[in-house]
Amino acid sequence: MIENVALEKIRRGEVAFGLSLAAGSHIIAEMFAHAGVDWIWIDTQHGYWDYDNMLRAIQVIAPTGTVPIVRPGSNEFFRIGQALDAGALGLIVPMVNSPEEAEAAVFAANYPPLGGRSSGGGRTSYYGEDYARAANDNTLLAVMIETREALERADEIASVEGLDCLFMGPGDLSVSLGVEHGSADHEAAIQRVLDAAASAGIPAGFPCGTVEEALRRAEQGFKLVHCGSEFGMIRTGIANVMEALGRAQ
Repeated sequence: MIENVALEKIRRGEVAFGLSLAAGSHIIAEMFAHAGVDWIWIDTQHGYWDYDNMLRAIQVIAPTGTVPIVRPGSNEFFRIGQALDAGALGLIVPMVNSPEEAEAAVFAANYPPLGGRSSGGGRTSYYGEDYARAANDNTLLAVMIETREALERADEIASVEGLDCLFMGPGDLSVSLGVEHGSADHEAAIQRVLDAAASAGIPAGFPCGTVEEALRRAEQGFKLVHCGSEFGMIRTGIANVMEALGRAQ
């Protein structure tokens, strides 16, 4: 099976930097894949991806060695299996609030005996004849901590066998806790998740809007670090053009 660079890096205690895609464009996915980042997050929860475009994005990302990671719309057996059969080499599962929900994600993402994933999907054969035997150990599974309930049970969630990473959902967490984003209380909650992951011996991940924030979170100890999205880059580029024209809003 092909190497999962992002997973191998975070297992070694290194930082794997990635970018995210929401617009549903496999053309932009191809551009990102050739940029040299470790992984690309295809966001089907809040992004504008249908199945066909998600599949095309994975098809252009994977051959470059960049790791395609999908955030499914929800923690459902079918959605998780569909993303993996399309060729995703990792998952960031949203709104996981309990160890039982984390166990459900593990069950869906892994073949027996660790899980109950159904064998099938012709595309997986392109990853090697040993895919079915090697997939459990080479598929990155992260679950998102983004609610008060998840925060309170972060230690239990982190201890679930088969998880590779706790991934922060800082925006939803600030709303759920009723605290200002970036406040001392918010940062304390973030640190609590990082500590829970460390206590369980697994890395933690963080979605960042800028490279500067990504470097700061990596310094803090996060290992699966998102550095920005195509939407953010386009907005910044447009703003720079309009400023140069003297028409900044």
